Amino acid sequence: MNRILNYIIWPAIAGLVFGMVLLQLPRFAGDIPGLSAYLPGDTGQEFNLSEFTFADAFAKAAPAVVSINSTTEVNRYLGVQRVNPFQSRPLFASDESTSLGSGVIISPDGYIITSFHIFELPDPELTPNRNDPLPTVIVTLYDGRNVEANVLAVDEANDLTLLKIDETNLAYLSQADEYTLDAGDIVLAIGNPRNIGQSITLGIISALLSTGDSYVIQTDAAINPGNSGGALVDINGRLVGINSTIVSESGGSEGISFAIPASKAVGLMQAYIEQGPGGFMGVGGRFVNSGFSRLMLDATAAGLWVERVSKNGPADKAGLRVNDIILSLEGINITDDLTAMQAIQTTNNMRPGETVVATINREGEILTLPIILGVGEAVLWLSEEDQSLDPDPFRNGLLR
Repeated sequence: MNRILNYIIWPAIAGLVFGMVLLQLPRFAGDIPGLSAYLPGDTGQEFNLSEFTFADAFAKAAPAVVSINSTTEVNRYLGVQRVNPFQSRPLFASDESTSLGSGVIISPDGYIITSFHIFELPDPELTPNRNDPLPTVIVTLYDGRNVEANVLAVDEANDLTLLKIDETNLAYLSQADEYTLDAGDIVLAIGNPRNIGQSITLGIISALLSTGDSYVIQTDAAINPGNSGGALVDINGRLVGINSTIVSESGGSEGISFAIPASKAVGLMQAYIEQGPGGFMGVGGRFVNSGFSRLMLDATAAGLWVERVSKNGPADKAGLRVNDIILSLEGINITDDLTAMQAIQTTNNMRPGETVVATINREGEILTLPIILGVGEAVLWLSEEDQSLDPDPFRNGLLR
């Protein structure tokens, strides 16, 4: 028993007492001279939050991120209306489509990149015989100013749209070096989710997903409706990508979001600038044969059936109307798809201010209309198959 007391119990009791004394020493440090020098205490250094904040990156990037409100007047195709036993006409209902998104200023002179899908643009496959103007786009800058923007170019395959506002000396974002991007890098998403105002979310690059000769950025940074077209930036505030889509069953952020690389956005602007503004006619149409025109339009001519005339555009001002049939442009008679393509391409290659002479059939009456071309609005439509600068006029139904 004595051996147990000597070797186990007494040392345990002594250890407990010593520990209690150590715990109480800081309480008496002020009463015992010199004791505080031997005790651990406050080093006088506060925790430095600046090492763990992204406020600098946000402050650098935020002034270049804008809110975008788009309004489009559309004629929605309802079906076919029977006029008589031998004739029918398309039936439409007028409607107004509004959408909200974000955008990124990528040059000091007002070029803005945003997402394609936030706009409702004319679709010749869904709404033939329409008279829809391009959307009215209002950009809200960081300082609260509202500025109207023009649609310059779209790249539907990459979900990008290029806008332009008439402002200078704007804050803009520079592109990050995309070759340094890797899964695990910290990124920040900046935009206007659900129209609550500009905000920032934090995440990482989850993956770089290959798409043929390019890639998309997957991130877990929270992206919600309204963030589309906003900026994905690195911790230095440089542009990494344009927020595009989310994968979500609820409609809100579930941690799987995708962004288009910044190089695609900058490339769209550079391609437009290199091409220069083309002449804009403001007409949407497609080739029809004489049988179609006889059945649908009370005409017996083949040519370009005018399905859309942009409101206040050059063709509208010249007097061209929906359901007119364009027989020739600049002396090129339109008799089939090939000559229609040639006529359209000839017009597209002309410059703003030049005059295009159109011969039309309007319910059997032959008219000649001189159309003074305006400055190009939507002049560049890049398809997934063809990334060249040549637009496909039959794919998008637009004569520039």
